[in-house]
Amino acid sequence: MRTSDPEMTAVVRQETAEALDALLGLSDALETGKLSAAEFIKNAFRVFHNTKGALRLGGFTQAEQAAHGIEDRLDALRKSGDEPSAEIIDLMEETLGACLRAVENDGAHATLDRVLDQLAVSTTTAQAAARFRPTTRPPASADDDAPGKVEAASEEASRSEGTGSAIRIEAARLDRLMDLGSEHLARQSRVRERQVAITEIADRLAAIMKRDARVKHILSSVHTDLRSFVQGEEQEVRRSGQLTADFDRAMRAVRMQSLSLIAPHLRRTVSEAARDCGKRVLLKLDLGDVEIDRHVLDALREPLMHILRNSVDHGIEAPAERTEAGKAERGEVLVRAQIVGANVVLSIRDDGRGIDENRVRQRAREMGLAGEGADGSFDLETALFTPGFSTAERVTNVSGRGVGLDVVRDAVSKLGGNVTIEASRAGAGAGFVLSVPASVVSLRGLSVRAGSGVFVLPSTHVERTLRVSGNDLGSAEGVTVLRTLDGEPLRLRWLSAIMGEARSEDPSTLKVVVVTEGSAKVGLVVDEVLGDTTFVIKPLPWNVRRLRGVIGATQQGSSVLALVPDMAQLFRREISQAEGHKLQLPESRPRTRILVADDSLTSRTLERNILVGAGFEVETVEDGAAAFAALQQRPFDLLVSDVQMPEMSGLELAARVRSTPALAKLPIILVTSLDQPDDIQEGARVGANEYIVKGHFDQKALLEAVSRLV
Repeated sequence: MRTSDPEMTAVVRQETAEALDALLGLSDALETGKLSAAEFIKNAFRVFHNTKGALRLGGFTQAEQAAHGIEDRLDALRKSGDEPSAEIIDLMEETLGACLRAVENDGAHATLDRVLDQLAVSTTTAQAAARFRPTTRPPASADDDAPGKVEAASEEASRSEGTGSAIRIEAARLDRLMDLGSEHLARQSRVRERQVAITEIADRLAAIMKRDARVKHILSSVHTDLRSFVQGEEQEVRRSGQLTADFDRAMRAVRMQSLSLIAPHLRRTVSEAARDCGKRVLLKLDLGDVEIDRHVLDALREPLMHILRNSVDHGIEAPAERTEAGKAERGEVLVRAQIVGANVVLSIRDDGRGIDENRVRQRAREMGLAGEGADGSFDLETALFTPGFSTAERVTNVSGRGVGLDVVRDAVSKLGGNVTIEASRAGAGAGFVLSVPASVVSLRGLSVRAGSGVFVLPSTHVERTLRVSGNDLGSAEGVTVLRTLDGEPLRLRWLSAIMGEARSEDPSTLKVVVVTEGSAKVGLVVDEVLGDTTFVIKPLPWNVRRLRGVIGATQQGSSVLALVPDMAQLFRREISQAEGHKLQLPESRPRTRILVADDSLTSRTLERNILVGAGFEVETVEDGAAAFAALQQRPFDLLVSDVQMPEMSGLELAARVRSTPALAKLPIILVTSLDQPDDIQEGARVGANEYIVKGHFDQKALLEAVSRLV
């Protein structure tokens, strides 16, 4: 009777899945010569024997019968000394796969029924033996009972488990532990924010004490205690940050697995596809010692298998066609992996016919898909990664069912990675490159504000950030583009509009984040670039899971929830919504005009660049006399002046401005190195609205002062 205990069912499922992985590993070792036929049979027999017992305990009767049928055939092979044929190995793998599907589907599955029908064809040992091709190897001897290489390794692992050096833990519990560690890592940034806030309070208190001697006398001891506290907090934050970083590295190591674990599944995929297509294909793997996060490894399995099936079906030619083209009858597919920075880069290349661009172009036209540029150029990658795109002429077990390469891009994008097509020529094969983070415990990204929302763009997609003046913009095909130095126009898209929010007027200077997806590139216009961040993707709440174009959310700071866009969908949506991405400037909006007076060329240039970068129109002069003359000749909205200048000082300039009726209400900011309380009071006496000491000068202080006045 089948068990109704969900925990027991989960255990049976896990053991069956591990058995399938073990069998695929044995098949791979046999094919590559790392395992003899006798060793393969011995270890495969043990796999099926243990799986049969687990299925019996779970009450999965039909699946147990299937496992028992394979066990009988392996027993017959062991007694006869024959080698297993490719057919029986395929049947073994299909049987375990069917058992796994049955466990996942309440004990029944169409694949299991088909396997049971195949096993029923031969019910006697003699009939079973007829399925195997004879071998010249001598019959198995009593010594064959000695442990083989694979079995010995298994027993060694068992002994290690017995001593406590290894334990079995549910993946869900491990994931929960990882999530808690990631949350702690994210919280560390919020601790740093609080420490910075406390430091700013101490600095503000110091500034007040410097201006007023009485305040200094009263609060001197308080400020000293506060400074000591701040220094202690800074040390504690550093220690805590180091501990958090060590913990993060340890947690990443726990999740890391060898990429070679996926090798048996890839070989199986190529083998099945080649058999279905009537082709001969050799899969070559160069995975090195690359390790990858378990979650990433699981998520990569389907995209890799999809590309491999495409390579066999669409890329590798039939044996006769290859011979006619002067190629070896057997095609080759190479999968190579390497670590590049924090990413794992996988290259999949075949030696087939390559991508037929004319066929792709024709099929894109038939399906009414975008892909032709205004100049007649054809975007091959855009067409191939369009949802539903396929060049298959008929439906087979391998292709033609409307599932295209877009599923590969979507899966990789959800990991924060990207996929591109390698350049190739006709007859020289085709290649794909997948780049994904080696670990997803925590990711790096760029935090931006667009409209009313905050978004985090994965660093793997961010190329650079720009500040763009309206003079650098143009129009092409009805949308706004940026004229770049290399002459290639960059399409601009407003992130707020892509995410479905109404746009407001654009400032005179745009903030642009250049992002990439494969070979495609676009400039995302945002309201503010908040800076680099470490983030952890969390699933969206149940009531907003239908939010299109978003793969999750992440906590930024103490109270800000940021959304993480799905970059693949973002690029598709920016194409479909292209009409809504035009520069929106008011018809007549005069720019704020600021006059900067300073006898130091360095100071003038610095202040001018800061103000121009913020979108202001700026004029500079060298002294107070020139500044007063300019104010009388041309209108300005703000005066920024140094104090110590020849001809006329900043204090004299401010006094004359206040005494001139036409200029009396003009806002004035004094920027000087004079920082004594008497100097500050003198600046206020002559009418300065703001007084900034150069020793404490920074871009933020100047822009905040300007924003308060204009």
